[in-house]
Amino acid sequence: MTKTAGRRSQDQPAAELPEHRSLRAMLPAVYRQGDFADRFLCGFDDVLAPVVEQLDCLDAYLAPATAPLDFLDWMLSWGGVSLPSSVPEAGRRYALWAGTRLQGLRGTRPGLELLAGEVLATQIEITDSGGTRFGSRPDDLPEDDEPPHVHVRVEVPRGMTAHEVRSLVSDWLPAHAHTVIETAGPRGEA
Repeated sequence: MTKTAGRRSQDQPAAELPEHRSLRAMLPAVYRQGDFADRFLCGFDDVLAPVVEQLDCLDAYLAPATAPLDFLDWMLSWGGVSLPSSVPEAGRRYALWAGTRLQGLRGTRPGLELLAGEVLATQIEITDSGGTRFGSRPDDLPEDDEPPHVHVRVEVPRGMTAHEVRSLVSDWLPAHAHTVIETAGPRGEA
């Protein structure tokens, strides 16, 4: 296997390991004297080249900006985020990038606004009952005049159905509150 003037010879493999990663380059000098070990290890280098190439690119598979789409959904599932397939790629990448921040805000107004604005790229209006109750002990809490409620009005982004948007938003609402989710078409649509 010899290279001549930057061209690949007939017997040279198409995908070759860099010289410093080749098993042949790691042979002690005593074994490099004959060509048997060189030819024998050449087969292993051909088999290992794609594996080493994939390992060299592993960081690109795990980075939100460069991960393949199927990896995005898989990595989102690590954090318990399930997005409909109609959520655009940019929204999926943002959800992965902002993962811990987004999860920490789940069930809160800022979390819903972040989900709608950055992941779904749409407008959302949130009205809630607000307020807090406190007491020195959990069983000493004063009675609530009105149970907590949240009213959400969200625009349905292009490419998504109202059902998908309602389902996604309901996953991010507080569990203890009575909720009403209202959907509307995108701005400018009747």
